[in-house]
Amino acid sequence: MKRNRQEIDFDQCKRHKKDELHAKIADNCIKLDSLNRLKSDFYDQSCLDLCKHLIGKYMIRKYEDESSSSKYTVGRIVEVEAYTGKDDPASHSFKKQTDRNKAMFMKPGTAYVYNIYGCYCCINISSKEPGAAVLIRALEPVYGLDLMTLNKNSLSKGKSKNSDEKNLTNGPSKLCMSFKISKSLFNQVDLATSENLWLQEKINDDGQSGGKSEFKIQCAKRIGIDYAGPEATNKLWRFYIKDNKYVSIVSKDSIDF
Repeated sequence: MKRNRQEIDFDQCKRHKKDELHAKIADNCIKLDSLNRLKSDFYDQSCLDLCKHLIGKYMIRKYEDESSSSKYTVGRIVEVEAYTGKDDPASHSFKKQTDRNKAMFMKPGTAYVYNIYGCYCCINISSKEPGAAVLIRALEPVYGLDLMTLNKNSLSKGKSKNSDEKNLTNGPSKLCMSFKISKSLFNQVDLATSENLWLQEKINDDGQSGGKSEFKIQCAKRIGIDYAGPEATNKLWRFYIKDNKYVSIVSKDSIDF
């Protein structure tokens, strides 16, 4: 009996599945479509709620080469931080709006990309409150690892080029390098409508990409904000997947959420 194309593709997906989420995925297993894409209403929630709901979602970066054939890199969000705006001394939008932080005051789901150390970038996503945004701190590589490695090595500014898979996206600047996310390309871009960078609920018909879909979230203190004072520093506004090796820093003081 002749099998239809859909059945064959499904079997191919199953054969590519392994225990680890970051295992290689067949091209025809990935569903990059509007049905799975996170829409504007998803981002229209408080900063802390958005943090928790972003964990486990997929970031999709689409590239087009000179022949107009598309390429993708895909990562699952495993670590985020909340910056709640004008009342948060650690936030770039503390007290007022400026040209630099304008994206934090734009519609929920707007990318706020800023430069650090003059040459690296970090990406945030605006939430419901004016001036509030979620910093994406770490991704788990899912698809396009070779392209991530190429991207990161080309932007490493002469530093040691560590091609270890774990080091591709286990930090806010690392993930921006590996996904070629820059201020010039994506600052103030609406992630609900962008054709080159967006988030999805799932990337295949099983709701995942070959690994476990269930996970536990832990919360901990934010990283690198000592300048903001003890009250801001002590807030447990960093969230990450428990026991995930791609988290940038695992805190000894973290608690289950």
